[in-house]
Amino acid sequence: MSQLINKITIFFIVFILLVASCAARTPADSLSAVLAQKNITPGQKVMTLSLLARAKSITENKTAIAIGLQAVALSRGLSDAQYTSIAYATLAQIYIQANDLTRSAAVVDSAVYYAEKTGSQLAKGIAWYRKCWMENIKGDEKNALLSGQQALKYLEKARSPYYASAVYYVMASIYANQEDGPLHKKYGQLSLQAALVDMDYDNILVAYQTLGTYWQYYHMAHTSDKAALDSAIYYNSLSIATYLNNKDRIIFHSTVAITALNLADIYAQNFPASYRDTVFKYLDIARKIGVETHHMEVVSNCYGMQSDYEAAAGHYDKAEELLQKGLAIINADSSNTLATKIQFMSALAALAEKRGNYKDALQYQQQFSALYKQLYNEEKLNITKELEAKYQAEKTATALRNLEQTASLHKTLGYLYIGLALALLTAAIFLFRSYHFRLKQLGMETRLKDEEAMRLIAEQQLMQERQERLQKDLLAGTLQVEQKNALVQTLQKKIAEHTNNKSVLTQINRIIDHDKRLDESLAEDKADFENVNPEVFDKLKERSDNSLSRLDLKHCAYIYIGLTNKEVSQRLGIAPKSILMARYRIKLKLGLGKDEELDTYIRSL
Repeated sequence: MSQLINKITIFFIVFILLVASCAARTPADSLSAVLAQKNITPGQKVMTLSLLARAKSITENKTAIAIGLQAVALSRGLSDAQYTSIAYATLAQIYIQANDLTRSAAVVDSAVYYAEKTGSQLAKGIAWYRKCWMENIKGDEKNALLSGQQALKYLEKARSPYYASAVYYVMASIYANQEDGPLHKKYGQLSLQAALVDMDYDNILVAYQTLGTYWQYYHMAHTSDKAALDSAIYYNSLSIATYLNNKDRIIFHSTVAITALNLADIYAQNFPASYRDTVFKYLDIARKIGVETHHMEVVSNCYGMQSDYEAAAGHYDKAEELLQKGLAIINADSSNTLATKIQFMSALAALAEKRGNYKDALQYQQQFSALYKQLYNEEKLNITKELEAKYQAEKTATALRNLEQTASLHKTLGYLYIGLALALLTAAIFLFRSYHFRLKQLGMETRLKDEEAMRLIAEQQLMQERQERLQKDLLAGTLQVEQKNALVQTLQKKIAEHTNNKSVLTQINRIIDHDKRLDESLAEDKADFENVNPEVFDKLKERSDNSLSRLDLKHCAYIYIGLTNKEVSQRLGIAPKSILMARYRIKLKLGLGKDEELDTYIRSL
């Protein structure tokens, strides 16, 4: 019966939206018109408020959060928990857009909790989809795939192609990250098929985008396959055309910004310099939408690619101007963009070094180091907060269980005391039951001790993971020291060339002494690493005939200590797609065959 009511409710809301869309221009306008209907039921109102919060999440995030919380509060008064589960699941995405991972994870757990209290297959499917989505964000790809399969089972019964398309997309992105081309393609095609059934343009856009990405990766591995390159251009172009023809019916415009940037990168990597205008055309689209949706990573890549073109043409002033414009936009943005700022500082330092302006290069490098240290400290703080939140949640759950057990025991003892006053037989029964419950309580205490022991083991594992993370970051700092030492050596050469200019020598020597003092502690850590693995870099340089750059060696070091592509992307402050291209170039320099894995080779050294 509850499934029938659920289907009727969803059908009724869709019908109202179709009617309202005739008089409204955007999804938000249509949903606002639905809320104005006098005969809307509380359940329909919860669903509509959740959809309205989603529609406003990009441009009015604070308002969207308030609307989402209103939907949750209203759902609490309804007998069917499906509305509360769906309201929480929708709110999760809005918190992520506000860069609040902690709250987003909490409401995902709430969505799954309430989904277990309803018979609605749709609510269960949505909740498990959000669980899959959150686990993917946290990097737990194995459990994300399991949760995705669970979500699809519920959504198949609910006959919901909209959410099925979203689940397929998340799974396609996971397989893309794992470099599993066949499964990436399979789930990308399934995402597109489901999206076309439901005709949701947001899902259609991301499905086109992931298929375009698949063919782009395929062409990178098979450069002679021109059909793969044409397919990559086709799907990305189709995504942009769909956006331009249905702009008012699309909520997440940032998808098109990423697609336009990918298309610009395809032309930049595979076509001659004469295609500059085509590249800049798509960069302009990506940058404009990126600014509108506060997608600063897209904006930074746009300015970075344009700057690379100008630098390659020898227009260093123009190249620096583009980088400074991008940096100004990032500095004006209120969101946390440390990783993007680090990327800009690295680009500015490299450009200054090309121009021979070593003083500016040093200043940019120092700013880069300061920002990287700040980002590192924030990551440590976030890990600490996450551990504290998990501990508090476990502590609260244990306290609630103890209170429930105590209340149950008191109630039982009350009945037994009344029985004692009635008769001796009742007293005998009381003694028997009291003994029984004492045994039960001892068993509960034993289980609580076991749970406490398991919690301590889990905390030790978390601390071990944190220690490994610190070791990886130490290596990153080590490679920075090497880069700085190279810069110091260059400055010392300049000293030799200006031996008669005392003022220049004095200034440069001050910079060198200050830089050496800053790197003294990191240099000691570097010595420790070399004692453990003294031949790693020598073997890499020998295999590549010294063709690997400092950035290539840093990338190889991250691979050697076991970082994933996503983690390497975060450490280097560059886009994930650039990591794949860097891996491909390193493999060529090392002379590895098609069947030889880069990770396997480096970790075997």
